[in-house]
Amino acid sequence: MAEKIVYYAGCFANYYNPEIGKALIEVMKKSGIEVMFPEQKCCGMPMMANGNLKGAEKNVRFNFKSLALAASPGYDIITTCPSCNLMLRRESLAFFDTEEARFVSENIYDAGEYLMLLHRQGRLNTDFGKMPIKIFYHNPCHLKLQNITQEPVALLKLIPGLVVSRINTYCCGMGGSYGMKKNNYNLSAQIAKKVWGDVKASEADRVVTECGGCKLQIEAGTGIEAVHPLILLDEAYKSF
Repeated sequence: MAEKIVYYAGCFANYYNPEIGKALIEVMKKSGIEVMFPEQKCCGMPMMANGNLKGAEKNVRFNFKSLALAASPGYDIITTCPSCNLMLRRESLAFFDTEEARFVSENIYDAGEYLMLLHRQGRLNTDFGKMPIKIFYHNPCHLKLQNITQEPVALLKLIPGLVVSRINTYCCGMGGSYGMKKNNYNLSAQIAKKVWGDVKASEADRVVTECGGCKLQIEAGTGIEAVHPLILLDEAYKSF
């Protein structure tokens, strides 16, 4: 692993919740890693899911070229959005399989996955301050599809005082842009009821999830703040 990484932010961190990207920069800085931010477009998954394959391919081509160039010195590529990671690592290869695409696919990591790799190598700064809080962790579907299920919880448990009261693996019902459409609202909410009920019953101080769509769905149904794991890690470093 190099002392620099290439960050693919995705639309949610780039436009809606930039605190995620800021937290990534601060967390990486604690372990002596510089974050590079090359030019990038939407990963194309929303376009692909809604049948706009030409638009998706245009964005995919752009991103693969930009990311491959930035990472060519041997840098790893990091994402903070499960859907973007899935799209760049696997889904887009189904219709756009090139040398650049394979290079990106082979060198891309979810942020939590990457930080746990650093930890196993003894390279992660674990000077975390104590945070006596109880959290409810929601594992997004698009991380489960990539078999990234243990790393996020293991990473959070490195924070002294933090208790993971519940680990949820049920779909929240948002399904990307699916749950944002008026015609799909009732079914989306019906699927979400179990997650909403479990969150409320857990009496957790905060909900933690990597997915922006899951965050919006859980907050809408429970009124409890949902944050990206990087936000907690950044707070833990600052409270040391």
